[in-house]
Amino acid sequence: MAIYKRGDVYWYEFQFKGERIQESAHTRNKDAARQIEAAHRVRLAKGEAGINERSAAPTLAEFGPRFESAIVTLCSDKPATVGFYQEKLRRLLADQTLSGTRLNAIDEAIIDGYKQRRTRQASRYGRPLSPASVNRELATLRRLLRLAQEWKVIDRVPRIRLLRGERIRDFVLSHRLEPKYLEAAPQPLKDVAILILEAGVRAGEGANLQWADVYLQPAVRAKFGYIRIRGGKSRNAKRNLSLTAKAAEMLKHRKATGNSGPWVFPGDKPDAPILVTSLTTSTTT
Repeated sequence: MAIYKRGDVYWYEFQFKGERIQESAHTRNKDAARQIEAAHRVRLAKGEAGINERSAAPTLAEFGPRFESAIVTLCSDKPATVGFYQEKLRRLLADQTLSGTRLNAIDEAIIDGYKQRRTRQASRYGRPLSPASVNRELATLRRLLRLAQEWKVIDRVPRIRLLRGERIRDFVLSHRLEPKYLEAAPQPLKDVAILILEAGVRAGEGANLQWADVYLQPAVRAKFGYIRIRGGKSRNAKRNLSLTAKAAEMLKHRKATGNSGPWVFPGDKPDAPILVTSLTTSTTT
């Protein structure tokens, strides 16, 4: 029997009837990996003896930590994505009916019940919960169930229909309206918007910016300094972007008045950046 680490998760390897068995335990806990390896041995032995049994599927609450661990591993280079899934998972688990349901019992009726309960709730700001907010939670649930199916925890993923009425926000900010927009925008949306407008970053790139990637000293072809974008959805996302005087001044002000953490735009947790989805409602400065 061998338990070893590959990347951030443990794997196990053993021989059964001359065949080499090697699989990921999908966990970063060594003791849990040993238990998973032992359970695999038992299943093989029972199968050889003609005993076929399937353990009860875990509840959503029981499976949640395994899903979160997988997301942390799969999206290790995208902390904002990790934070997004952690936040949406927290929302799913807050619903006692859904969190207490076994994964193989989560069907279309259970999901519809969840949607009805969520749409009756208000956001923490007192406004009606938007279809977009609920749909992001449903998308997280769908990914969780697909991973459970991939890991053979369940046989079927139910069809998850998203709520209608989600607004498609296509709006081009003109130069004429830009001053009014920035004057009305709350923080930190205002400062992120300045980066978007002045340096050409995407919203997610601005939200994920770290102070280690901000260079405020003049450089070649960058009179006011530049920022480094570490990566993104495409292979060309990794790049350096020159700053304008306005963007550099904003960053200097944030550096002088902000906290000592690594993120230019810190989130609710000190070890994570702000979520793009919370920019318009956050009071973080």
